[in-house]
Amino acid sequence: MKADDIAFFRRNKGYERIFKAIRDKYKSIGRIGGVIKLDDLTDSEKVVLSNHFKKDFSKRKSVNIDVNKFAETFLNTRFEEYSLMDILESYFDEKLTSKKEDMYQYENEKEKFFNKFLSEYEGTKCWQWLKSIYENKAIGVKTINQRYDSDRTLLKKDIKYVCDALNRLPVYEGKKVRLPVFSSHITRDPHGFDVNTDCGKMLINALATIFGFDEVKNSEEVAELLYKAGIVIDEISNFVTLKGLLAYSKDECNKVFEAAYECNEVLQIPLYNLSVLDKVESPSKKVFVLENPGVFLSVCDFIRKPVPLVCAYGQPRLSLLVLLDMLYKNGTDIYYSGDFDPEGLQIAHRLFKRYPDRFHFWRYDVEDYIKALSDKTLTESRLKMIDKIDMAQLKPLADKMRLLKKAGYQELILDDIIKDLLSMS
Repeated sequence: MKADDIAFFRRNKGYERIFKAIRDKYKSIGRIGGVIKLDDLTDSEKVVLSNHFKKDFSKRKSVNIDVNKFAETFLNTRFEEYSLMDILESYFDEKLTSKKEDMYQYENEKEKFFNKFLSEYEGTKCWQWLKSIYENKAIGVKTINQRYDSDRTLLKKDIKYVCDALNRLPVYEGKKVRLPVFSSHITRDPHGFDVNTDCGKMLINALATIFGFDEVKNSEEVAELLYKAGIVIDEISNFVTLKGLLAYSKDECNKVFEAAYECNEVLQIPLYNLSVLDKVESPSKKVFVLENPGVFLSVCDFIRKPVPLVCAYGQPRLSLLVLLDMLYKNGTDIYYSGDFDPEGLQIAHRLFKRYPDRFHFWRYDVEDYIKALSDKTLTESRLKMIDKIDMAQLKPLADKMRLLKKAGYQELILDDIIKDLLSMS
């Protein structure tokens, strides 16, 4: 269209809502046509409609406009050489497209965006993750799609960082590297992969995808996943409490563990120290894991010999899992005793899944539960937590717990636990 003709429509505010409504209708039905409705007509809109349809619209508050009939009103005017499509595209300075066409173009551009990564990183370790994104199966893919819509330039940058990270994980070289150091090597920023950033969250989800984890839900699961990749966080405050165990580095017995064993002392070992050990052993090839620190210390008070004990402190920390992994690797049988509540059963269930052939439910019979019963009533929301526990070893206990709706506590069977340890260790 000629510049003067375009300027005429843009100068006249009465056309703005009319043209926008026709454009929206075109997007909806994919052609010029249909009927549009305008409410609360302005004076300028009434003038435009009156001029086009040769009728008085001055007293109208709303109107339904047949788009094809509106298009015909341009005949025998200075604009008759233009179609309504020409006028709209010039007015909005864009090509009119339907929603179907927009969606096709969107999907085509998106496919090209992710296909480029697949081609660029083909044959590398991150390709599995990229393929799972392309197939809409990756953990966190919904967030990636949202970021594609909001800022694909930043998304492209973060995907490249994560791909480089997946291709250079320390675990591939048998190393452990702290998260800020690893992040600096990949992103040139020690905070580039902080777990509260978009890029850090994407790395966590990518690791979960390639290592076959479910979506991680808490800081302990994040720490465990990163550790599996050879990336270490929270090495000091993440500790495990134990006694009666020995540790080795290059076949040389660790002096701290050895002294504590000989003196029957309790050790608190941070992840920092665990990470440099080659192996941890129980001389009896057994280890007894107690959920509660009060029970753990009571056992230590009563039994004055180096019984292989570990305190879980409720939900297993990464340091506990690293310790048990090393013991399990050396053929140690793991005996676990915890509280009789949904959380306690979940912990036992999780550890059984991790060490299936050497895990033993210790004092987890219905009889033990009855003996440990408290007056604390379990809410229905908490009881629902055990619905997914279907293993044969825990089912009778779970069924009884649903029936009685009461929690039971380790402290109430402390004497039995001590008797077991005296006879089994």
